[in-house]
Amino acid sequence: MVADMEFFPIAALIIATFLLLIGIVGRGASVGASQFHITLEGTIGRLPRVAILGVSIVTYLLAIFLFVYVAESKSGSEVPPAQTVAVSPISGEVPNSTITVTIESELAEDTTAETDTIVIEDSDPLSLEMTEGSSSANGSFYIDAGLSDTYVAYSIEIVLTDAEGNEETFTGEGEVMAGDGLSYQVLIEDGIAVLQPA
Repeated sequence: MVADMEFFPIAALIIATFLLLIGIVGRGASVGASQFHITLEGTIGRLPRVAILGVSIVTYLLAIFLFVYVAESKSGSEVPPAQTVAVSPISGEVPNSTITVTIESELAEDTTAETDTIVIEDSDPLSLEMTEGSSSANGSFYIDAGLSDTYVAYSIEIVLTDAEGNEETFTGEGEVMAGDGLSYQVLIEDGIAVLQPA
């Protein structure tokens, strides 16, 4: 759209110049290009020449204003390169840049329900809930990109519910590598809840 507007200040400048020449010369003149042509024949009196010179000056001022307006529009329309900004569903904040770490879990054997609560670093807890009707679940952590390729601390609490309604809780702590697109699975090993690469 800015490129289309460049025509108007140029046209105003051509018209202002043409009017200035008519006002100075005071007789017929012709100016134009292949697609734009203006012709004026005959002589012009003193009073009309003064009026034409006044209109020429106003048109010059209009052309200058339009050139400045187009230049400002161009500088305002230049947008810096796009950046991917992820809104973390965990903290609700918009970090400058993030990496995504996915956590997956499947319903343990001989259970009717499972709730996994995972915390990585200082994030809000991620809760994965599974039942017999929905035996798997996954969620994501949106971690500051500054922690990429470093080990981050995690803690897990797994609550299993059997067919009789009895609950059993497993907990665990450890560290995992943070990296964009990495996935980890929630497991119970030797009675301890852990995250293992998926």
